[in-house]
Amino acid sequence: MYELERQEFMHFMRFVDPRSDHTISAYNSDINHYLSFIEQQDIFELRDISYHNITDYLGVLNEEYEFATIQRKIVSIRQFHQFLIKSGKVTQDPTQYLSLKRQGSRLPKVASQETIQALFSFPITTFKDLYDHTILLMLYRCGLRVSECVDLSFNQIYREEKWIRIIGKGLKERMIPVADDALNALFDYIENVRPSWVTAQSPYVFINSKGKRLTRQYVDGMIKRRCKHAGLEPISAHTLRHSFATGILEQGVDLRIIQELLGHSDIATTQIYTHVHQNTMKREYDAYLKGGFSNQGGQKDDEEI
Repeated sequence: MYELERQEFMHFMRFVDPRSDHTISAYNSDINHYLSFIEQQDIFELRDISYHNITDYLGVLNEEYEFATIQRKIVSIRQFHQFLIKSGKVTQDPTQYLSLKRQGSRLPKVASQETIQALFSFPITTFKDLYDHTILLMLYRCGLRVSECVDLSFNQIYREEKWIRIIGKGLKERMIPVADDALNALFDYIENVRPSWVTAQSPYVFINSKGKRLTRQYVDGMIKRRCKHAGLEPISAHTLRHSFATGILEQGVDLRIIQELLGHSDIATTQIYTHVHQNTMKREYDAYLKGGFSNQGGQKDDEEI
């Protein structure tokens, strides 16, 4: 029923107010889902959509989706209704009283070292094994977003310096050092696997066996498959990014440096990892207390402690 308006909105996002392909895809999915709900409520005119219709929709989302996904969908819906006003299709914006909420005390999920080791433990016997292993290493060792891994081009790699130049959100560039194991795997793939797969010249580092560019869908599915084969609960690529951040924080890396490595525009975003680190330390200390005390090392004076 609202297909024309949806298509016009996508055209606006692609050509008039350009967004990334990933953002456009997310908006398209969000608006399709939203408009399907609106149709089910027997609302046949865009001008008849009310604030209460939208809050009813958000109530349905709360039963199925996580906080971050719901917040993204709110952004999509607001953008859609603002487009309708700009294009003269409606005169009222039912989203004007919607607000984005902070996630509060909810902390990012971080994988334990045991989980990371188990995930990376699969034998590398085929080209595909090396391909998957390299992607996982780049995500975990460099703290990349999936889109940044997918978009990685040859002109962003500095082999001798052991750095990569990443173009993140808002086209903001940052330099990230690459650990030896990740760099070795990357060039093993580039020199020994990629030439067998390439079908046409491409600037992108990661292509599949058909010569097509790596997709985020492949990355998400691959991690789930590798977790399943390792007998692990599924984790996400973003969990690897979080684990990278908390891991280097535990090594004593300054929070400002971590902010730069992750490409956060606001230090407050990076500070969440200090809370994750503190929770981890508390769990370990509680486990220690449950195990009881021993005095095998003898008593130490204050200066030694």
